[in-house]
Amino acid sequence: MNDYIVTQIEYGPERFLAAALYEDRKLRNLRLEKYGETSEVGRIYLGHVDSYAKNIGGAFVKFDGSRLAFLPNYKRGQGDPGRILLQITKDAAGNKTCVATQRISIAGRYAVMEQGKGGISFSKKLSKSEKELLHKWTDGFSSEGLRPLLRTNAPKAQKSELLSELESLAAKMQEILKDAEKVRPGTLLYEPDPFYVTMLRDLYTPPERIYSDIPAAAAKLARFRHENEEILYSGRSLGLPVVYELGRDIDRLLAKKVWLKSGAYLVIEQTEAFVSIDVNSGRCEKGRIAEETYRKIDLEAAEEVVNQVILRNLSGMILVDFISLSNPDHREELVNVMRKIARRDRLSMDVVDLTPLGIMEIVREKREKPVAEILKA
Repeated sequence: MNDYIVTQIEYGPERFLAAALYEDRKLRNLRLEKYGETSEVGRIYLGHVDSYAKNIGGAFVKFDGSRLAFLPNYKRGQGDPGRILLQITKDAAGNKTCVATQRISIAGRYAVMEQGKGGISFSKKLSKSEKELLHKWTDGFSSEGLRPLLRTNAPKAQKSELLSELESLAAKMQEILKDAEKVRPGTLLYEPDPFYVTMLRDLYTPPERIYSDIPAAAAKLARFRHENEEILYSGRSLGLPVVYELGRDIDRLLAKKVWLKSGAYLVIEQTEAFVSIDVNSGRCEKGRIAEETYRKIDLEAAEEVVNQVILRNLSGMILVDFISLSNPDHREELVNVMRKIARRDRLSMDVVDLTPLGIMEIVREKREKPVAEILKA
């Protein structure tokens, strides 16, 4: 049974809003937000250039009063500096300002509507046959100046659902662009749904049950559920964090060592430049053929590596030191399995290659802060 819960939890001296997906009571996905620190990512503003930064190739744009966002690749003479339509792509952190883009987009359950020339683009995770089906469904759809990107779960929609969403997203985008022509610089034009709604919307496989012990959150979730999803407001005296042992699971996500069923384990460490994940045989008993034992450990580890990367929201360059395999077929198998598992991720996770020494390079896009950074900020 897959359960999706939205609740609040006290961890250390702070209070957090939490959204978590459990598969048979095992944590599979988690997002946290500290109270009072709502993410800016996805918000669309009209701003104006405050200053240019030639040395780093961009400009600082003022929005929402006196706040600044860095806009890469924006040069003097590029458009009207007094009216810059921008969308926040990365929150401010420490002394660094937030980062923005001029490529405006809004997301739905099955598609993302972007500015651009006509036509349809597809998630690279979709198969050839899925793309062909979706192309037939959307043949004839067009909206001037807009280009839809069909998401990985688009084939799960009904044709009518998908077309209805495309029309709705296009209408909203046109409204935003029209408003941008008449509002004052600094104005907020669009705010995405709360993170617990977008997380539910982005899940590849919808949960069977949705629980929240926050009345306002339960009401918002109800508007985005599938027909077969059950929304339950939980008023239990113990609370959802206790029922699902969420605090225990968060403790585990902060630990460096992660044990596997075989007795092997992972060691996960974050450095300034990259994330290091080391696969160790640990207490795993070796069979008569060492190569086969190591192959089984690496395949088991591959599954847990992806789980931990998603749960901890690790990003950038991730180096996984698997146990070295001498058989080229086994190395190729490991890469193929890893790429297949990585398709579950809502973000782009690119498995680059595996070296002869067993080092696998993975690159994952960054949108939000890692769980550890949110908890320790």
